[in-house]
Amino acid sequence: MSTSNSINELSRKLLPPNCDFFAQQKAAIEVEGSIDIVAGPGSGKTTVLIAKCGLLLEEIKQKNKGICLITHTNVAVNEINDGLLKLGFSDIDYPNFVGTIQEFFNNFFAKKAFHIILGDKQFRVLDDEEYQLRFEKEFEFYNPSWPYPNKPNYNKDPRLVIKDNLSYHVTSNAKPNYRESLNKSIMSLFRKGLINNLQCLELSQWYISNYGNQLKRALIERFDFVLLDEAQDTSQLQFEMLNYLFNEEGISFQKFGDPYQALYNIFEGNKDAWVPNKSDVNYREISETSRFGPSIANVVKNVCVEKYSSFVSLDIIKSFQPVYITYNDESDLLTKYRKLIEHFNQQSDVFSFRSHKKDAILSPFHADLSNLFTVYTKISNKNRSLESPLGNILNFCLDILSRETGSSIFDLKREMSSKLSLKVLLSHIVKEFAKGDFEYTKVLILFEQALMMLTGEKDTSFEIVQIKDQLDYFRQKFLSSNGLQDKEQDGNNDFYIGTVHSAKGETHRSTMLVLDTNFGEYHMFDLLYEYLCGNHRETKFIIDENEKNQTIMALKLAYVALSRPTHLMVIAIPQQKISAGEGIEERLGANGWVNVDELFYSCENV
Repeated sequence: MSTSNSINELSRKLLPPNCDFFAQQKAAIEVEGSIDIVAGPGSGKTTVLIAKCGLLLEEIKQKNKGICLITHTNVAVNEINDGLLKLGFSDIDYPNFVGTIQEFFNNFFAKKAFHIILGDKQFRVLDDEEYQLRFEKEFEFYNPSWPYPNKPNYNKDPRLVIKDNLSYHVTSNAKPNYRESLNKSIMSLFRKGLINNLQCLELSQWYISNYGNQLKRALIERFDFVLLDEAQDTSQLQFEMLNYLFNEEGISFQKFGDPYQALYNIFEGNKDAWVPNKSDVNYREISETSRFGPSIANVVKNVCVEKYSSFVSLDIIKSFQPVYITYNDESDLLTKYRKLIEHFNQQSDVFSFRSHKKDAILSPFHADLSNLFTVYTKISNKNRSLESPLGNILNFCLDILSRETGSSIFDLKREMSSKLSLKVLLSHIVKEFAKGDFEYTKVLILFEQALMMLTGEKDTSFEIVQIKDQLDYFRQKFLSSNGLQDKEQDGNNDFYIGTVHSAKGETHRSTMLVLDTNFGEYHMFDLLYEYLCGNHRETKFIIDENEKNQTIMALKLAYVALSRPTHLMVIAIPQQKISAGEGIEERLGANGWVNVDELFYSCENV
């Protein structure tokens, strides 16, 4: 596909000075045909995807065909578009597509199906939180005598059933005493053009099942290459539809991801949609990581559903030996973690001054964090970002406008760059937010002006987004977490505390995984103990199905959490687990784990 000169030019534009793509990355960039590429944590997958896109876009300039790159989040889309901009591609438009998997199904299939069924009615997709709020209002209408203070959750396995004559109805597994009102509420929202992500997939499935052959021909004529990013996060239904559409001659369908990080199905039997076969001729790996050193890589490769023997560190980052903390309560744990970080701040200038990543405390569930940490508050993940505070504010504003107008954040950014008046207006909103103590009325007026500008004055007020709630959320959570309000002086804000799911895709300076979660009758530490000691047990040999599923769940969560840090990997073990067993600390020590108490003791006696 490419020459060495092309790869060298990509390296110069995308990588730090004097750096080059290594052999596995080059092979992934150049490989053609339909293929599975398993890319481990910190292996440069996104940069490889950007480089591959750059080569393909250059190649197809003379053709009337494009590339299709599907990923899972707007953050990833923005990162890819920013990378392509470095390569000189500023407008990725028809016949190309770069967007989220939800945008792909919505724009190509679901929206068309919706208009066939309901005519020229406006079509808007709501995220789960917004949909629940709108559902509750409908439910109150259809069930005014509901006796409980909180309305039920709409997600009682509701299914949209579309018949051949285009009539439709909703089924669910809600309890009989409110099933009818729940189904009617969902039907009412659908008739109003307000749908959730699952309904988008159901509409897409209906459209593809009715027009499959025509769609395949049209997609093959439009795209030469289809690249699926984070393939492990694809649902079974999404994956089946993509395979149906793109497993055809004349189109290359390449799937990138890390199957060991498949978290979104762990509560549904661990049935992964994407299961790459290592013995398949169409299997490739990028298994060398530059994120952390061998001390972390050796643990990560072992806390894996399958032993990841090929996963190695390039030894660019000098990571510390992994540390374990035994603790009695919140104060004990936080004190030791703070002291540990301070110890390495003094030991390493790179850790102290050159690393701008955060320190994070992770656990599988919100309930575990709430039980242990009085300082923990569940924060919506959609507004957290690794950008600067002002960049976060702008993304927050664009996210609100995106959900209200139905436009992607990328499209809004492109419109902002071409329309000075919109750019100026958004800068005023950012400045108001940055004051911290902003005026609700003034900010609301500015948002409404931006909405009118984007819709040609068709929409003058917010109907989809609960703007007042969003501004309240921003004031309470977002500003303080970005340093735009005074932080508490008790030191409670020096760590990010969250679930493993919330940290997926992030990179930290240090990460501490708290091992105090019960998976049914099994404790997380007990499930992981042998793996942490360096003994890998193949899960397929675990006879008890329940134990097997809980072990797979624990391994996936540990793999994601412990592959976040660049320098310092920490596990936190309740003291009673250590006291209840024999030789636990000795076996952990034999596998390279350092006891934090012994580390402090040795330092104090130097």
